[in-house]
Amino acid sequence: MVEDRFPASGLSAEYGDIVISSVAGSVIVEISYSGSVILYENYTADADGKIYIKEIGELALSLVESTDFMTANGYSGIGTIQLSISIIGATTITKTVTFYISKIDFRSTLDVALLSKIPLSRSTIKITGPGRTECVSFYGNSTVKAYVVKKGTEQDVSVSFDIVSYSLANKIYNTNVSPEIIAALAVCEVSDLIYYNIYTSTDAIVQFKMDHKNYPAKSTFIFMNCFGAQETFTCIADNESLKKWNREFGSTSNNQIQISADMVDSVKINTGNVNAKSLDIISDLLQSDQIALIDDLGFLPIVITEENYSNNSRRDQLKSIDFTYRLKSNKPVSRYSVFKKPKVFSTEFDNTFN
Repeated sequence: MVEDRFPASGLSAEYGDIVISSVAGSVIVEISYSGSVILYENYTADADGKIYIKEIGELALSLVESTDFMTANGYSGIGTIQLSISIIGATTITKTVTFYISKIDFRSTLDVALLSKIPLSRSTIKITGPGRTECVSFYGNSTVKAYVVKKGTEQDVSVSFDIVSYSLANKIYNTNVSPEIIAALAVCEVSDLIYYNIYTSTDAIVQFKMDHKNYPAKSTFIFMNCFGAQETFTCIADNESLKKWNREFGSTSNNQIQISADMVDSVKINTGNVNAKSLDIISDLLQSDQIALIDDLGFLPIVITEENYSNNSRRDQLKSIDFTYRLKSNKPVSRYSVFKKPKVFSTEFDNTFN
């Protein structure tokens, strides 16, 4: 048997077929993951003496386990899946193949060497602002750095510093790069930030541009993107609460009674005006099967039920996307706020004051 095509690594969405030639009759293909056999099939050669093992990248992608969301710095998920693949016939070919998680076919514009250096986002420029949560992920065996441009007394000044170092090369790590955190590290006020670059290599950066306008209806979502990495996106436009009750009725003694009333609580939201660079992030958000809304109490897992995605090529037309989401849990969710009788003096009143 001869290996015509049997790469040792690749992006899961682009890995393609394994092609073995000079096959006499049939062979057994055995694939193992973490020491357990997950596939055992018989392949028969075609008229040219070749076998084609297809959709191995999709198999690897199906083995990726979901991880809990986090906004802190640290390990957030497996970036690679390793499969032991054996073709067993008159001779045996065995190879351990490393699949790097990717749900998008980048048409060979992104290889493994570059993937290990880039911020794991499909956008290179993001708009952020005060109070927003910003998370960006990287592969390990790297140090996350920042280059910050801020206002000075006479002119803008820049400062560079390391944020955090991560050890394991094939693991994905989350880094919180919210404006408040970056401002503290840059020893300035958030209002002084102009933009900041986040990177592990200057060959590939993501730039966060500050928008200091006040958006009272901000909603920030955290989700697993096409790289299997955590990413955040903030919608800045208004949202609309939509409630619908699915009711069932029955009759007894000539009276109609309500048997059940299941409430579906949805929210219709608009992203607000976004730049073209953000559209791929929104696409990842809408495609993701793991999404949560971030609030001051933590994460609320959601599912997106409807979207209105249209991208006009005209440069003079603003871009924005509508979508509707509901909580993943079927249980109604609310928040309780205590209302106390107002007092003349607060509990902090200084009784020693004369």
